[in-house]
Amino acid sequence: MNEIVNNYKLFGVIFTTILLMVIIVYKFLFEEDSKSKELDFSYEENILLNPIDDDRKTFNKFNKLLPPAAGSIFFLRNNNMTMVFHIRSLDGIYKFYEECKNNEYIFMDEELESLKKDFYLAVEQYLFTFELNSKETSSGYYKVSYNVDNLHILIDDLLKKYDKLSSLGQKKLM
Repeated sequence: MNEIVNNYKLFGVIFTTILLMVIIVYKFLFEEDSKSKELDFSYEENILLNPIDDDRKTFNKFNKLLPPAAGSIFFLRNNNMTMVFHIRSLDGIYKFYEECKNNEYIFMDEELESLKKDFYLAVEQYLFTFELNSKETSSGYYKVSYNVDNLHILIDDLLKKYDKLSSLGQKKLM
């Protein structure tokens, strides 16, 4: 009988030891998980404290899509819209317009965001007018047929708003 009692005591000690080890391992794993969540939280908090980094990324993305001396902006500055041209010349403008609909370009800085919205509206107005007043030629190019003067006014407005946004972005973020 003493032998059975001793076996139960030994079993109890072993069981208790294993149970404590399982609890310690579980606690260790749980605490590591909570520490990593704390690190993630402080990282997110750090991002929220530095919105200029997000604005800088957004502005760089904007500059890559619509550089001042190339692409759609260059085309609009140097084309009088009376000659035929390939629609791909406006790819940057079309892409910016579509991505802004999906909130791809959001500035945390209120002044930059306001200028971006003004530019977006100018782009929208230009594209709407362009599409109403142009037609595709038989060779696949486009020609503005009507209201060329009105289109020039819209392009001038669009470029002024682009220049304001680009200039302020350069000053604040670069």
